[in-house]
Amino acid sequence: MMARRLVIAGICLAVLIAAAALILDQMARPGSTAVQSPASSGSSPNPGSGASGTGAAATDSPVPGSGNGETEGSGSGNSGGESSTGASTAKPLEVLPPVTATPTGLPEPSAPAPLITGALPKPGSASGELVDGWPDGVLSLPSGTTIGSTSVSTSGDILQLTADGIIAKPQAEVLDSFRQSLVARGFWTEDAPAAEGGVAARFVRGTDTVTVSVSTTGTGSSRFQLLGSLHTTAD
Repeated sequence: MMARRLVIAGICLAVLIAAAALILDQMARPGSTAVQSPASSGSSPNPGSGASGTGAAATDSPVPGSGNGETEGSGSGNSGGESSTGASTAKPLEVLPPVTATPTGLPEPSAPAPLITGALPKPGSASGELVDGWPDGVLSLPSGTTIGSTSVSTSGDILQLTADGIIAKPQAEVLDSFRQSLVARGFWTEDAPAAEGGVAARFVRGTDTVTVSVSTTGTGSSRFQLLGSLHTTAD
């Protein structure tokens, strides 16, 4: 009886040893189920991890009526701003009403009174002297002038004058003689185009004009040429 128990105990012990050895052998293998179980558990989502992944996906994905709604709303707002800006830009320009008040300021200067009156002289010319009808009281020649020729002609109420002469004076002095005489009668003066080596001036009084050009002769004297246009009051 005792021997049988020992035999049974020995067999059970052998089975236990064999089972333990089998388990250790399975655990020692690289591709064993025990070693791969953590990877399997990591790769196979459990309910908790699945919920977390789903939650993250739900957070990243757009939710209707939240992010897209705000973006669309802001886009609509920009469109509305651009529309309002376009409308303000396209606003028609205001047109000022016509000026009805009489403009104020200095009155335009009236035309000066004519320097000569009465009947206009007949057209004519003269050599070495003043022609008949020359307005010597208005347009006098410088003293010391050797007259070459003078002439007068008419056109409506305009008296046209021409003259040329020689004076033994410098160009500037001859031109200054005409300037002093004409400025004293209300003319203002300005430079005028002149031939090379000469000088010229234009004298203006209202609609009256006188142009004088001066050049130098071969003997050193000055030769002047005059062209005038005076408006008159004819009877």
